[in-house]
Amino acid sequence: MQNKTLYNTFSSHSTMLLCLFLSCLFMACSNKDKEVVYNQPASFWYEGIFKNIRLGNLETADSHFSSLQSEHLNSPLIPEAMLALGQAHLSNEEYILSDFYFKEYLKRYGNANNADYISFLRLKSHLYAFKNASKDQQFMTDSIILIQEFMEKYPNSRYMPFVHEMEVKFVLGQNELNKAIARVYEKNDQKEAEQIYKERIDSDLQEATKPTPSKVPWYMVLLNW
Repeated sequence: MQNKTLYNTFSSHSTMLLCLFLSCLFMACSNKDKEVVYNQPASFWYEGIFKNIRLGNLETADSHFSSLQSEHLNSPLIPEAMLALGQAHLSNEEYILSDFYFKEYLKRYGNANNADYISFLRLKSHLYAFKNASKDQQFMTDSIILIQEFMEKYPNSRYMPFVHEMEVKFVLGQNELNKAIARVYEKNDQKEAEQIYKERIDSDLQEATKPTPSKVPWYMVLLNW
């Protein structure tokens, strides 16, 4: 009976030790999998960026880009990777990130041969973000300023016809926003503020284009929009 008790105790301890060993092994493997990779050649990060773009893992691609420029600041692979990430985020409707990459590319690698193209890509980011920010006064204003700067800098650009169309869309959008804000002030009997926003409306463009008002969601109607 005593031997049986000793056997059971030994067996129990053995099981506990085995479980502990397996737990330690699992944790070691997990830590190994999560081990931070660094100090790699530029080609390693570059290939990782494009691999993850193809797989749709843009967060990982961004992380690889950070490593690429941190470890290889002057690598000739950075410009292409930066442009690819800007395009990838644009396709994925992540317009703030796409604009960031295009803006940085223009700042660091812009030249007479590519500046209008990269600037045009920035405008595309703003245009595609328009549907999500059509009630944002600052966004509308910044976008129109960006368009006007493009027209001044690149009057002979092949992208000018598209940029003119963008300008019309943004100004009409701004008109609609100003009209909506004016209505809010009108309902609150704030005549001076109402008049300020009415004067901001481009009446000539409004008359020339006669745009169809965008559909206002029911919840915006409740908020006086």
